[in-house]
Amino acid sequence: MSVVLSLSTLLLQPVQAGPMAACDNVIRSGSETWAYKNCLPAAEDGTPKAQVVVGMALMTGVGVLKNPELAVVWFRRAADQNYPAGLYQLGLAKIAGMGIAQDESAGMALIQKAATAGDPEAKGFLTELGMPQEPEKPQRKRIKNDCVGVGCGRPLDPFSR
Repeated sequence: MSVVLSLSTLLLQPVQAGPMAACDNVIRSGSETWAYKNCLPAAEDGTPKAQVVVGMALMTGVGVLKNPELAVVWFRRAADQNYPAGLYQLGLAKIAGMGIAQDESAGMALIQKAATAGDPEAKGFLTELGMPQEPEKPQRKRIKNDCVGVGCGRPLDPFSR
């Protein structure tokens, strides 16, 4: 069930054509057992979304023999492209010490980076832990006389008054 939920968040990520089409069809259908087989070509082509799906299949052993070490390789490939779901999954693996040496602080840093990049799972994880997320930068209020462009909203004809 958790794999289905994680796969559903991947649907929110941008879709690429080509080898990714078969992978997207499997994700949409919810057929976890076929995810590895159908997403591997796109993952090998460098598509980070597919790399995360392949990594998740290897981490859980759904549709393929369980191999956490190889899963981490795929998560790292996606994370190296700053793909939010890849950062999040690699962070979880580091925190749990699954397929990689346990390092909670490095794992949390990756999850924070994923949350900042907009990954909903990472945001939810940090919220559950009660950890503050990076607040959005407040926009500077414009002062009435803070002229930025030509004319600044004033009439162009000085004699129009």
